[in-house]
Amino acid sequence: AFAGGFDEAGHTAFLDSAGYLWLAGCDRWQQLGLGSSEGGATGYTWEQGRIWRSFFTRNDFLRHFMDKKSMGGIRDVALGGDHSVVLSTNQSDVITFGKGNEGQLGLVTKRFVSAPVRSSKLSSTKGDIAAVCAIEYCSLTIDDDGNVLNKAGKCRMKESLITALDTCIRRARQEGLVKSSSNDN
Repeated sequence: AFAGGFDEAGHTAFLDSAGYLWLAGCDRWQQLGLGSSEGGATGYTWEQGRIWRSFFTRNDFLRHFMDKKSMGGIRDVALGGDHSVVLSTNQSDVITFGKGNEGQLGLVTKRFVSAPVRSSKLSSTKGDIAAVCAIEYCSLTIDDDGNVLNKAGKCRMKESLITALDTCIRRARQEGLVKSSSNDN
């Protein structure tokens, strides 16, 4: 099971043993992905008008979207600043949702907000994505060796982003998503 999110995310998630993603926290920009892709931003409503989820909520919309598109289950999840990134078990499809005005969702256009959709910029046709990272307004895909494959959004490699990326790759290694390196303890 995965649990995570960086301090700036404002939301957290875990993946249960049945492959369902559960999310809690701020949903101001649809970063919990609880609305359908067909509905988009206009069809989105918050339970009892609250943008904050104090309890974990199972994301059935994401599961339905992935099943409908024959993407398989969830391999990895990353939480950034007001957006979420999900890697399918086929290691090709990356689904993004939440705030996207900086291009961090990896879509053709910079949607300000989006329900779960396949990211054309972050996805691959080769099945070579091992893990995903989301840091502030940047989303990245990682290969089996821990190298960055693709990135979307504001991904200036400043010290704080490099440190967070190293943490994300280390987590992916610990979870067995990325090969261990000789530097690992």
